[in-house]
Amino acid sequence: MPNAKEVTGLDRGYKILVLGNAGSGKTTQFGTLPGRKFAYLFDPNAILSLRGMDVDYEEWLPDRVPMKVVPLDRQSRSRAKSAPSQTLYAEWERDVEKKLREGFFDQYDWIMFDSLTTFADMVMDQVLALQGKAGQWPERDDWAPQMMAIKSVVREFAALGKNIYFTGHVEVRQDELTGRLLQTPVMTGRLKVMLPMLFSELLYAEARTDPKSGEVSFVLQTKPDRMNPLVRTSIKGLPAFVDVTIDWSKPVEGQGLGGILLAAQKGGRGVAGDVPNVARSK
Repeated sequence: MPNAKEVTGLDRGYKILVLGNAGSGKTTQFGTLPGRKFAYLFDPNAILSLRGMDVDYEEWLPDRVPMKVVPLDRQSRSRAKSAPSQTLYAEWERDVEKKLREGFFDQYDWIMFDSLTTFADMVMDQVLALQGKAGQWPERDDWAPQMMAIKSVVREFAALGKNIYFTGHVEVRQDELTGRLLQTPVMTGRLKVMLPMLFSELLYAEARTDPKSGEVSFVLQTKPDRMNPLVRTSIKGLPAFVDVTIDWSKPVEGQGLGGILLAAQKGGRGVAGDVPNVARSK
């Protein structure tokens, strides 16, 4: 019978989800992670954050999207000619299945999805195209297949036994029962609850500007609070807020989040080890 004392966490891989607003440094932190890295880029601006870093990548971006105005009322919409089918997700799905068969991902230590938000848009394009409604506004029955596809993709990559790194965006919402303001993932329906459960680390990224100097620092939140209750990490010993600002005059790999993970590994206890404060906390 296995005993929890023997578990280091390193054999299962890190499963990291970093949430934050645009410009908060989510994508850039991927370049600091130790080892060989591969990135799926669904955000057209993602490559600008990774340029100059040692990261293999593929961009899956819709070159054209329907621009035709489609009426919202059902009767008028049914008379409107359907826009061209969006097949990007289907092409990506076939490519991933081929890579899985050929063991393409075996050569990498880290796999990134950037971002879940734009990936979800690509999935919805496919859902609508399959129903002959490309370019139209999604209806209630369209969200369920989108959610199932996204959850299945995340589960597939989480089951590879590799280190995975996903990014996503947040929105501010008010809890209907308590009236509290919360930052929640920009995800459809129950995915807000189900997807975070598939990750071992859920971090919130933030860019902070010093009111006196005007200097910008990048911070990762590692512990939950009232605004970000989903935040958590299995790495013990970290302060609630860690400065992960990159010094661009030095090699990127091993700084920021990468430095935190390297310190955890050197502790000999993996994600369960006590981690020194390798970055300045706020």
